[in-house]
Amino acid sequence: MTTPLLKVNQLTKQYVTGHRFFRRQYTEALAPISFELNPGETLAILGDAGSGKSTLARILVGAEKRTSGEIFFEGLALDKKNIKQRCCFIRMIFQDPNTSLNPRLTIGQLLEEPLKFTTDMTPAARERMVIETLRKVGLLSEHADFYPYMISEGQKQRVAVARALMLNPKIIIADDALTELDLSVRSQIINLLLQLQKDLGLAYVFVSHNLKIIRHISDKVMVLKDGVMVEKGSTEQVFTDPQHEFTKRLLQEQNDFYSQK
Repeated sequence: MTTPLLKVNQLTKQYVTGHRFFRRQYTEALAPISFELNPGETLAILGDAGSGKSTLARILVGAEKRTSGEIFFEGLALDKKNIKQRCCFIRMIFQDPNTSLNPRLTIGQLLEEPLKFTTDMTPAARERMVIETLRKVGLLSEHADFYPYMISEGQKQRVAVARALMLNPKIIIADDALTELDLSVRSQIINLLLQLQKDLGLAYVFVSHNLKIIRHISDKVMVLKDGVMVEKGSTEQVFTDPQHEFTKRLLQEQNDFYSQK
């Protein structure tokens, strides 16, 4: 039996909302969720705003702590407190590069940062890796000297992809990273991500509400509603034969939207 690249077992997240009669009151952002992700596979997480999609993504990448449950990477438990360990295996592409890219740093400095904090590479080795990664995402070595404001929106998203690649991760999480791009740029970035997946064997977790993107790029789909996983299965199965009423509603709303355009 093949060990999955990522295995999530009964993961939960609760937030303290206040106190009543000297007892903490909680809201459940994620009910127990379990799933597996294999090498080279793409899992899409689908749901309305507030469904827990982004919370799950932040927990997986280590930006937020889980309340309970287990996360295994290649069969080994990921320590809840070891963020340095986590960020080498799992990286994130954020939704808006305009806010996630520090405008005071050059592109080269932005890409070099994770190498400085997590590796013992020499400055020369870091520079070589920055240039190599820029080329992987279709940019020029000269872009290392540019500031974010000097490049286009599509190029900024390529830089965001490059930053996610810097520590040679095996899983990349994209939190609604394609939605705000115009159609032509979005197509370019999708093709880039698919090519990188083919070349590097990457696994992806895509958080999105765009069903067209999800159907095009994903192997499996997981549907969340109010923090509860209501459906999961192969992309073809979920899109052609949805079992839960919420999934059916999402598909119908998307169909209605595009039929009106």
